[in-house]
Amino acid sequence: MSRYAVDGYFFTQQVSGIQRYAIELLAELDKLLDPGELELVVPPDTHTPDYANITVVPYENAVLAGRGTSWEQQDFPRYLAKSGRRWLCLCNVIPLWSSGSEGIAVLHDVCYKARPDFFTDLRGRMSAAWHCTQYNAIAAKAKRIVTVSEFSKSEIMRYYHVAPDRITVIYNAWQHMERVFPDPMVFGEHTKWPRLKPGEYYFSMSNLMKNKNFPWVLRAAQRKPEAVFAIAGGGSLTEEAEALGLDHLPNVVYLGYVTDGEAKTLMKHCKAFVFPTLYEGFGIPPLEAIACGAPRVMVSDTPCMREIYGEHADYIDLKTNDGNVDDFTPGRDAAAVLQRYSWAESARRMLTLLREDTL
Repeated sequence: MSRYAVDGYFFTQQVSGIQRYAIELLAELDKLLDPGELELVVPPDTHTPDYANITVVPYENAVLAGRGTSWEQQDFPRYLAKSGRRWLCLCNVIPLWSSGSEGIAVLHDVCYKARPDFFTDLRGRMSAAWHCTQYNAIAAKAKRIVTVSEFSKSEIMRYYHVAPDRITVIYNAWQHMERVFPDPMVFGEHTKWPRLKPGEYYFSMSNLMKNKNFPWVLRAAQRKPEAVFAIAGGGSLTEEAEALGLDHLPNVVYLGYVTDGEAKTLMKHCKAFVFPTLYEGFGIPPLEAIACGAPRVMVSDTPCMREIYGEHADYIDLKTNDGNVDDFTPGRDAAAVLQRYSWAESARRMLTLLREDTL
């Protein structure tokens, strides 16, 4: 049986969907592993959970110590060479210069390759160049590639000609939201957002990545001035709205970054959770919204969203719908979709890969 070491740099990063996947998989894997079977290698002074069976290894090479990309590309592969372990990389990045073609990589999506039109400024082009370098390396070096949907698997095969038997689909899940306590102050006397009333607002979580399609939500607010649209995300969303000429909409409430507890309350009490994405490998926010009790989720009508949410979401046809939340294909029984996804089952599938004799 092969022994693996996890690139744990993601524990130093802000948690988004990619980091969430890594954190939750390891938490469930820890319940299944033998003691010492898997190591988690992290930069010194990195805070990690207390595991029962995963061994946490703070590591820094005294000569070539670094942080960020340099740690992942210098320190981590040096530890691999020293320990003789193979790499398990959960967040789209592998050590480019590790010896041999050995390891398992999770490649969540290939958006930077599939949609270069999303990354047209200098920063975007530089980011795309780095990620596409990683995609190429993963396709060439990984013994096994894990991805998060059949759609993403088909994209990896399409753009990088990887044989289908090298790619395993291991889905995201939602059970982490059960540990989140809803914030009772969202609608309390001293709320930060007095305009929000339970059941009377559309809720969206966005950022400036073009695939999130933030302008669509603004156009929806423009078309439906009698409804309130609450948008969570970074403060620069207001600057983007200004650049689009849509900063004047009085029915849009910018929430800024919200805590998990605030998000859970906002999801539960919204009129609908709106997710008009243009491209995703999985798309976890609507699943989280359903888990929190959102009465409806409205998602874009794309192959990935159809795969993940089936008949249990309301679908927006972005080819014909430019901001109309009343024009959609209705879904049925949104909560039923939760039965399809489990971190525990995803961890069991990952454990099977870790223990394969052929690797």
